[in-house]
Amino acid sequence: MRPPVSATLQLAALALGAAGPALAQPGEGDWQTKAEAVLVAAAIDEGGPIPPAGDVLLGSAMLEVSRADTFENGLTLGWLGALRFEQDAASRPAFAGALASCPAAVAGCPSAGGLSPVAPSTGLGVGGVQSQEDGFVTLEAASVSLAGPWGEGVLGWDAGAAARLDARAPSVLNRASAYSPGLDATALSVVRARNDVTGSSAKASYLSPRWLGLRLGVSYTPEANARTADFDPDFSGRGLASAQLETIWEGAVSFARQFAEQDLRVRGALTYTNAASASSLAAFGNYEAWGAGMELEHDGWTGGARWLSSNNAWSSGEGDYEAWEIGLVKDLEGWRFGLEAGWAWDGLLDLEGASWLVGVSHDISENLELGLAWSAAEADIPVPAGINAGHRNASNDGLLMELTVRY
Repeated sequence: MRPPVSATLQLAALALGAAGPALAQPGEGDWQTKAEAVLVAAAIDEGGPIPPAGDVLLGSAMLEVSRADTFENGLTLGWLGALRFEQDAASRPAFAGALASCPAAVAGCPSAGGLSPVAPSTGLGVGGVQSQEDGFVTLEAASVSLAGPWGEGVLGWDAGAAARLDARAPSVLNRASAYSPGLDATALSVVRARNDVTGSSAKASYLSPRWLGLRLGVSYTPEANARTADFDPDFSGRGLASAQLETIWEGAVSFARQFAEQDLRVRGALTYTNAASASSLAAFGNYEAWGAGMELEHDGWTGGARWLSSNNAWSSGEGDYEAWEIGLVKDLEGWRFGLEAGWAWDGLLDLEGASWLVGVSHDISENLELGLAWSAAEADIPVPAGINAGHRNASNDGLLMELTVRY
């Protein structure tokens, strides 16, 4: 039986409070406010009715408030809060959703106790009732941190250690992408190599100082139940069954090094996640995932790759998910040119997909950025074919224009 969230976080708060000596009077800290709005206009050619592309206009707006107070003993107390409004593809809010209609009752369609399973790595399913959600607001962060020579402790609703120390492929645009997208105009991306099944669920995290380029991190989340704009760890609905992950542990090792003489920056990370399933269905079991990433920067070029492999909490051991993300961008005098590509296979959903994007963005001013890209996604989706299941290749592609305004 898992401990109540409140009790767990109270213990973590006591641990943070005992990490250093009594605090002196804080120095003057100011509240910092950041705001960002992103609008994506898309002209997508649908390869078929399943799944439908997103609306012509998609949008996202975030407000972030933060404060840091440094005390006489060298400790820094930080506060962070963030809200985001998201208007994504109606069938894929927060990346999650049902890509097709392959009922569990049909032979060959994925089934968990007569219901269509939701893959915890992505929040995707291929059965059940398809979502139709317009705009929604999410709590992206509401946390307090304490940092000192011993590292940093974070308590509250925020990203976990695996996500914070991750290394990843670069993106050309801000919210639209070929992989792990914030806004998916194709509504068909299945590539998500981010080792994160908790989103901003309440958790306690510790990040060590960086020693010789190495930094360690660990997080504990009692229950994965908080949706962010980019991921819904507890997505479910009529006809769907989710793993209901709890007691989630995340660990990460990050390496970062700057080689000044060679004008080279290297960053790499190895991440791990382990969780239990609270589902009453025997089909779901413990969740385990490994992730790795690498970033290289040289002379305005940035290249990177990220990989994820998980067991999707499927007790039979035959429901693994694997994803790759690869990107290369060039920054040149306020311009950013790039190419992104991703691939994923989901054994639980019997689903395979790939996506790519080629584009350019330009900083018109300090607060205004405009991007243009061609984006394409395709997936081999299970569908009913008579009394058994078959497969259908779906593809959506088209032109995107992204406008970003910052304050």
